[in-house]
Amino acid sequence: MRAELSAVAVLALALLHERPMHPYQVHQVLTQRGDTRLVRVSPGAVYHAVERLERDGLAQVVGTDRDGRRPERTTYEITADGRAAFATRVRALLGEDHPSYPLFTVGLAECHELPEADVTAALAQRRTRTVDRLDEMNRRLQAIRDRGLPRHYLLDVEYEIAHLRTEIDWLDRTLRELTTGALDWDAPLPEHFVRAARTLDTDALTPTENAP
Repeated sequence: MRAELSAVAVLALALLHERPMHPYQVHQVLTQRGDTRLVRVSPGAVYHAVERLERDGLAQVVGTDRDGRRPERTTYEITADGRAAFATRVRALLGEDHPSYPLFTVGLAECHELPEADVTAALAQRRTRTVDRLDEMNRRLQAIRDRGLPRHYLLDVEYEIAHLRTEIDWLDRTLRELTTGALDWDAPLPEHFVRAARTLDTDALTPTENAP
């Protein structure tokens, strides 16, 4: 059974849809287009992905060339099976659930153990970085639009910009509540919550009649 296409393999196949390329070209184009923001891509990861695509019959060698004293480079093109596998995987990426586990939410889950000032400073730092990223994304998007690229090629960029705006809105609201004291940071857990949590823990540890 063929393994599920990795994110790097999907990006590589997308470029091979356009024209035959060697892996170094694939990495160059991904970097130039800013697609490396979508997934961590290194030259080694691209070479490995393309070699795997060839083994699985999704890409095939169409030639080799050498530029001066540089090592010989192998050029690949997408196969009919590759086009079919690409379409299947992209449909799944669009329509199915793909849980992610960002580290930021781990920090949020445990930040109540830190002093309020530390949390405020860290979130403010994150906001500055997120605003800078949003500004850069907006500049790139406008530059691409000015060159006439249709919107359906830019949906991933629009989606990321929408997420960045939402995160900034959330950070602004949370930072405002931190600085005004509205979060009541040093307040202990309510006693009624502690009692309810203990009851739930006890129930979870009590065997039922149908338990094995």
